[in-house]
Amino acid sequence: MIGLDTNILLRWMLNDDPVQSPAARRLLQSLDESRRGFVDILVMLEFFWVLRSRYKLPRTRLVGALRDLLEVKHLEFEAFETIGKALVSYERLAADFSDAVIAMRNSELGADKTLTFDEGAASRISSMELLA
Repeated sequence: MIGLDTNILLRWMLNDDPVQSPAARRLLQSLDESRRGFVDILVMLEFFWVLRSRYKLPRTRLVGALRDLLEVKHLEFEAFETIGKALVSYERLAADFSDAVIAMRNSELGADKTLTFDEGAASRISSMELLA
């Protein structure tokens, strides 16, 4: 298994560089059962952040980009179910994707709740609570 950095996934998704984008596509196409790619949760958060902040993708395109990435054959994801649930929260509840990942991952790892100063996150994500 080989770990993949965010920039590899971005070049593949955006197809915006004449050298790096084809290299990223070739790499992802070369993955198979014996040589799988690994995407950790930090890479997923950075991938989302770059697409939202730098490229200003609207919510629907962000959801599509994340779903497309999750469907790439021979990629393994750290906390795949967490990412999927957070994506649903982002899409349906207008919760921030990163907040949803943080809260859900904390719950999975044994936290009773996740405290925050973010009123929006606390109101949209049941396992987050506002620290007053």
